[in-house]
Amino acid sequence: MAKMTESTSFTKDVQGRYLCNDVTEANAWQAAAGRPFDVIVVGGGTFGTAIAEHIWFRQKEAGGGMRTLVVEGGLYVLGEHAQNAGIQGFGDAAAATILNDNAPQPEPPKNEVWGVPWKSDTPFPGLAYCVGGRSIYWGGWSPRLLDEEVATWPQEVRDDLTARYMDESARQIGTDETNDFIFGELHRAMRQQLADGLPGVGAAVPLNALPASPLVGAAATRAELLRALGLSDPGAPPDNALKNLLKVEAPLAVSARPPHAGFFPLNKFSTVPLAVKAARTAVSDSGGDDARKEFMVLPNTHVNGVRVAPTAANTWRATGIDTSGGGFDLAPNGVIVIALGTIESARLALNSFTATGIPTFARMGKNLVAHVRSNLTIRVPRAAIAGLGAAAGELQTSALFVKGRATAAGGQVLGTFHLQITASGGSQTVGAEDELFKKIPDVDFFDKLRTADDQTVAIAIRGIGQMQAADPANPDAHPSRVTRDPARSDEFQVPRAFVTLTPTQTDNDLWTIMDRAMDQVAKLFAGGQPFKVLFDGGVTADADAGSDLAQISPYAPKSQQAPRNRRDGLGTTHHEAGTLWMGTDPQRSVTAPDGRFHHTENLYAAGPALYPTTGSPNPMLTGIALARRTGDRIVTPPPFVPDAGFQSLFDGQALGDWRMSTIRNQPGRDNPGRFVISRGALLGQPGTDMGLLWLNRPTPPRYVLRAQWMMTAADDNSGVVVAFPNPEGEGYNNTAFVGADFGFEVQIDELGRPDNAPIHRTAAIYSFKGATDGAVVVRPLGEWNDYEITVDGADFTVALNGQVVNRFHFNGDPQSPRRGLPSTAQEPRFIGLQTHTGRVLFRHLQWRAL
Repeated sequence: MAKMTESTSFTKDVQGRYLCNDVTEANAWQAAAGRPFDVIVVGGGTFGTAIAEHIWFRQKEAGGGMRTLVVEGGLYVLGEHAQNAGIQGFGDAAAATILNDNAPQPEPPKNEVWGVPWKSDTPFPGLAYCVGGRSIYWGGWSPRLLDEEVATWPQEVRDDLTARYMDESARQIGTDETNDFIFGELHRAMRQQLADGLPGVGAAVPLNALPASPLVGAAATRAELLRALGLSDPGAPPDNALKNLLKVEAPLAVSARPPHAGFFPLNKFSTVPLAVKAARTAVSDSGGDDARKEFMVLPNTHVNGVRVAPTAANTWRATGIDTSGGGFDLAPNGVIVIALGTIESARLALNSFTATGIPTFARMGKNLVAHVRSNLTIRVPRAAIAGLGAAAGELQTSALFVKGRATAAGGQVLGTFHLQITASGGSQTVGAEDELFKKIPDVDFFDKLRTADDQTVAIAIRGIGQMQAADPANPDAHPSRVTRDPARSDEFQVPRAFVTLTPTQTDNDLWTIMDRAMDQVAKLFAGGQPFKVLFDGGVTADADAGSDLAQISPYAPKSQQAPRNRRDGLGTTHHEAGTLWMGTDPQRSVTAPDGRFHHTENLYAAGPALYPTTGSPNPMLTGIALARRTGDRIVTPPPFVPDAGFQSLFDGQALGDWRMSTIRNQPGRDNPGRFVISRGALLGQPGTDMGLLWLNRPTPPRYVLRAQWMMTAADDNSGVVVAFPNPEGEGYNNTAFVGADFGFEVQIDELGRPDNAPIHRTAAIYSFKGATDGAVVVRPLGEWNDYEITVDGADFTVALNGQVVNRFHFNGDPQSPRRGLPSTAQEPRFIGLQTHTGRVLFRHLQWRAL
C-alpha cells in the first residue's frame, strides 16, 4: 500500500510524496509485478535523473513496458533550481573540506545536503545529496565544446553531438534562446568594447575563428542578428560584426521568455522537474496506483555495489544492485546505469569489479581531470566604458564570454580556457552574479535599482581552464586518479575512494596564461582610467593601465592567509570528469562510445565520468547531451547488422513484415498475445491462447536461420516455428495453430512440459525428436542463446550455442500430409516466433539461402 503524505513540524511533504517512493513500495512493486525492474539508474542527481527520464520517455514512445528505478542516496529537498527558490542561506557548500574519517560517519551535512564521501589531500565541497543533485545549484554558464576540445573523442560520438544531441541539450537546459534578460545600455556598451578590444588579449581565440553562435546559426538573416543582439538597424555594424558580437554573449542556461505560447518561462534549469513529470505521468498510466508506476524514484538509499556475473561469452552481466535498504534484482535484458558524480561513479565501478578480473579494471578511476579556476573583480568608473551616457542613472547588468587558447612559447597548444564576465552598475563589491537569479525580487528591490546613481561599474572575471587528460596508452603516468581504499570504509562498510588531484606542468602553464588574459581583459574594460581591484570584506586596491595585476592579485591559491590571491582550489569547481572515459578501443578506455562498460553486456555510465578530455566548458550541456544519446542507445540500439552472407529479418527497430496471428470464434480465449520491441529485441507477451508472430516473407526452399533468444523466467515456454504455410490461408479460428499443424517448432522450454520428455525440451523438434545429438547447454536467465536452424528439404538441423544438438529427417506425417514441405512459389512457407508461456525475447534474426 502506498504511503500517505507525511508531515514534519513545519511542512506537509506534498512534493516529496508526489515524486518519491520508499524501499517497501519498490519491493512491493517487484512482488506485485512478478518481475524485477528493467532499468536501474544509480544516482538521482543531475545526469542520473536526466538519463532516467529520457529512457522513460523514449520507451513510452516505443510502446512502454520498461520499468525504471532511480536510486538516490539523498532525500528530496527542492523542486527547482535553488536560485529560483529565494531561500537565503540555502546554497552551495560554504567551503571545501577534507573528510574527517576519525569523526562519526556520516559527518553532518554542510548547507543541509553537502557532503564529502571520499578521502583526499585536496579539499572538495563534495556532493549535493538530494534529488537533482548539483543541477539545483549550478551557475548556468553553458558554453559548447570546440572541435579541438573533443578531438580525441570517438568520431561517432562527435558526429552525433554535432548533428543532434548538443542542440537537443541546449533546448532542454535553455541555452538555445537569446539572453533577452541581459539587456540595456551597460550590456551593449561593454559587449562592443570587448569585441573591439579582444585582438589585444593575446590568448583570446579570434572571433572570426569561432563557430557561429548557436543562438542564431551561421545562416542568420540581418533581422535575426539584430533581434538577438537587441539592436536596431540604423547605425548597426555589418552582418559579420554582428555575428562576432553574438560570440561574446554569455551562454547562460536561463529562459526568460516562454518556449511556446501559453507556457511560463522555464527560468534556470534543474533536473528535478524532469523526474516529477515522469513520476506523475507514470502514476496516471498505472491507473492511479502510486506504488505500481513504471517510473520510481527511491531516495535516501545508498547503493553499495552493482552485482555482476560472468557470461558464456566471456563478458560480464549486471544482475542487480545491493543497497542500504536491501537488494534489487535486474530484469533479464535489463540495464543498470551508473550516474553518480565522477568520483563516486569510479568508486562504485571499482568496488563492483574488484574480484572479477575484467580487463579494464586497472584503467577505472584513471584520467581524473577537473578545471583550473581564477577570479578577478574590479570596479571601473562609468567613463571607462565607451558609449555609456554621462548622465547618472541605473546601469543594470551585463554578462559576456571570451574563449581562449593557451599556447606555449614553442607553439604547442596547452589547452583551452574561457572567461565568464559579469558586471553591474553601482558601488557593489561583486559582479552581476550577486543579483542574477539568486533572489526573488520585490518591488522595493526594483525601486532601488531604478533610483541607483551608477557612477561606477563592478566587473567580475572568472577564468576556467581545462586540465590535461591522461595518455590513453599510459594512463598510469597521469598524476590524478580515483583509487579504491580498502583501509577506509563508509558508514555502510563499503571501501571509500581515495582521490588524488594534482596539476601537471601543462596545467600550471595554462593557468598562468589564463590569468594573464584576465588581466588584459580587466584593463580593456578600464579603458586607460584608474580603477579598483576588489577583494573580500570590502578591501580594495588601486590600479591603472601600468599596474601589474599579478602583483595586486597574485597568480596563486587563495586562502585565509592569502585572501588577495585569485586561484581557487582544484577541488572547488564541481567539474570533475574522465574517470570512466569512453573510446572505441577496450585497451585504451573504460567504456564504449555508447556509454556501456567494455566487456559488459548491460552496464552503462552517464555523466562527465565518460569524458576522454574536458575542454573548458561546464560539463552540464555536454553531459545532458551524452545522457540523451546513451538513453537512446539503451532504448533503441543501432540497427542489427547481419552476418556475412545473411539477410536481416528484424532490424531491432521496427516490426516491418512481421505479423501477429489472429483468433476468432473463441470467447474468453481470443487474445493471441503480442510481441513488442524492447531494447532492439522482440519481447513475447502471451495472451489467453497461443500466438504466433510470423514473417510475411517466404523462406528460401533451403536455408539457414539464425536467431538469438533469452528466457526471463524458469518456466518460459516458446519456440521458433519453421516450414508452415500462410497462417491466414487455412481457415483456422486461431491461426497460430497453422504453425503447429503444418510446420515444426524448435522448442524453448527447460521444463519440457507436460512430461519432461526430450521431445518437449529446449532444442527439440517438438513432438518429433528430442535434442539427443549433443549436450544441450542453455545459458542462464538473462543471457542470450544462439539457435542455428538448417532447413534442407526433409532434413532439419538444430545447433544451440554453437553445438549441433539435433538432426532430424522427416519421413512424413499421415495426420498432416502437407507438414514441413519446402517453400515454393506455388505454396510458400514461412517462419514464426511463438507466444505461449512467459516473456521470451528474440533478436538478431537472419537467414541465408543454401
